[in-house]
Amino acid sequence: MRQFWPILACFVLVTGSGAIAQETPPERIEDAAPISSDTRPPARPESDTPAPPSEPEERSEPAKPREPAKPVEEAGPPAWKDLRETDQEYASCRLALSLLGSVYEEIPPITDPDDSDCGIARPLRVTEILPGLELEGGAEMRCDTARALGFWARDFLRPAAATLPDSPRLTGLRLGSTYSCRARAGTGKKRPKLSEHALGNAIDIAAFLFDNSDPLPVQPREDTGDRFEAFQRSARATACLYFTTVLGPGSNEAHDDHLHLDVKSRKNGWRLCQ
Repeated sequence: MRQFWPILACFVLVTGSGAIAQETPPERIEDAAPISSDTRPPARPESDTPAPPSEPEERSEPAKPREPAKPVEEAGPPAWKDLRETDQEYASCRLALSLLGSVYEEIPPITDPDDSDCGIARPLRVTEILPGLELEGGAEMRCDTARALGFWARDFLRPAAATLPDSPRLTGLRLGSTYSCRARAGTGKKRPKLSEHALGNAIDIAAFLFDNSDPLPVQPREDTGDRFEAFQRSARATACLYFTTVLGPGSNEAHDDHLHLDVKSRKNGWRLCQ
């Protein structure tokens, strides 16, 4: 009996292990989760007919080559601004007027809405160019113009007036055009340049006024042979020592009744005296 016990034990172990090793039967296919529609491949189109070929695009005419753009001309500053004196120049000019005894006042800059080039940056309104020598009605001008007029009157006009009959004293200058925004007169050009009057650079003398004598108007005085002709000729000639442009009777018809004086700046100090 003892001989068969090990054999019986082995038989029991083998049988039990087989029961333990038996696998659980798989779930039925019907019990599995349904396949989601989102994972299905996209449906094929109902028609397999190929799409018609697209029409060829219309060919446009070749573009013409663009012309090079014209350079834009930058407008410079107005002419009157170009003539603006530096502080040092302006102070020096005013000092000269003080030494001459000129009577004037500083006024705001002059401009013109119709022409941006017209104007005076630092204008003066002068009423007496020398003590007792009036500018009839007063005049607006640049300081340089007033200074040239003052030196001319002091150094020549007053001494020369004393040589006239009865030695009259020069007491005033009757003015023609002073500051005026306009083109040059008497040039004969269709489009004349801007007048120096439009910049405060010019002043016109229509007559000389004396204390005990009749006014001496500027007019054609040819070959009269008297002192009045000599005075006018001399006044005109000496003005070119102080001004860069001097025009008067005989220059053209526009200047037959006055002396035009201006301080226009020219290259190499060239002056026009006619």
